[in-house]
Amino acid sequence: MRKHLSAILYIAILLVIAFLVFYLSCVPDVMTTSRGADSQNVEAVLGRPFDAMDVPAGNYSGIVRLGGNRYALVSDKAEHGGYFIFNIDIDDSGNIVSVSSRGFRKLEEENIDEEAIAYDKDNHNIYIGKEETTEIVRYDILDGRKNGQVVVTDYRDRGLDNRTIESLTFDTKRMSVFTINEGPLVGDNGLMLRLMEFTPNLNLKKQYTYILDMPLDDSPTNDDSHVFGVAELLSLGDGTLLVLEREFKMAGMKVGSWVMNKIFRITPGNPEKTFVTGWRTVLGASDSGIANYEGMCLGPKLPDGRQVIILCADSQDRYMGVLHDWFRTIVL
Repeated sequence: MRKHLSAILYIAILLVIAFLVFYLSCVPDVMTTSRGADSQNVEAVLGRPFDAMDVPAGNYSGIVRLGGNRYALVSDKAEHGGYFIFNIDIDDSGNIVSVSSRGFRKLEEENIDEEAIAYDKDNHNIYIGKEETTEIVRYDILDGRKNGQVVVTDYRDRGLDNRTIESLTFDTKRMSVFTINEGPLVGDNGLMLRLMEFTPNLNLKKQYTYILDMPLDDSPTNDDSHVFGVAELLSLGDGTLLVLEREFKMAGMKVGSWVMNKIFRITPGNPEKTFVTGWRTVLGASDSGIANYEGMCLGPKLPDGRQVIILCADSQDRYMGVLHDWFRTIVL
C-alpha cells in the first residue's frame, strides 16, 4: 500500500512540475515586437538585473535622479514620509554595478502610502504621489518645506482601493507634472486610464485617455491574485513619455507566479503608443528572480550618447526571503 501511495505521490509531483513548465512557457520572457508609429521606434537593450543587498529592505515604489549618481526613492511603507537617498553606479555598458544607501530624508511624520516621486531640478521642487489620499504634494528640496499640493478628485471619487496614484514624472519640455491611475476608474471602460497633466504649481492643465493592452491572463482582475495596469510614467524630456504597463499574476501555490512588464512610448494627446521593450520575471521552484518593478527614472547617458533608464522593484521588505530589491536598466 505504501509503495502505491509513494508512486501516486511521485506521479502527482511530476504532473505539477509539468504543468508549471507549460504554464510559464505560455508567457514569453522577453518581448521584442514593436507596435505603433515607426518614427518613435528605438532599439532598447535590457541591462542585467541587480540584487541590491546593501540597502535597507523596502517597498521601493518610485525613483528619480537628483544628480550624479544620487537618486531619491520613495517606499510606500517607510516609517516616515520622505525619501531614501541611494548611490547607483553604472558601467559604460549601462549595467548597474553597485547600489548603496545614503540615509533617509524625512519630510513628514507619517507615510501615507507614498508610491511615486518626481523632481523639478531647475526650481528645486520634489513631488511625491500619495495613493491613500490620492494627492500629489510638492516640497522644496532645499529646506524640505511643503509648498503645494493637489487632490486628484477623479481618482479619489471613482478609483478602486490601491489602484490610483502609482506614477509621477516631471516633463521639462512641457513644464508639466504627469500622473495616471494604475487601474480603471469605476464606470470607465475596463482598459481605459486617465492621464493627468498639471502645471508645476499643481493646477490641472489637461486630461488624456490611455488604453491598456489586454492582459495576458484572462482570470478576474483587480484582486490580490491578478493585477494589471500602469505602474510608472517617465518623461524623456522631448515631449514623449514612457509608460510601464505591469501585469502581476499570483499562482495559488505561489510557485508559478509571474510579472510581465511592457514599456510603451507615447505623446500625450496622441492615441498611438509605440512598444519599446518587455520582459517577464517568474517565481519558480529554484528561481527567486520575480520582481515587481514600480519605479522608473532617467539615469546617465553613456559615452556613446545612449540614454540609461533605471527601474526599481517593490520587494515587500524582501518578503519571506523570497523577494529581492531588484534594480535593472534599459538603454535607449
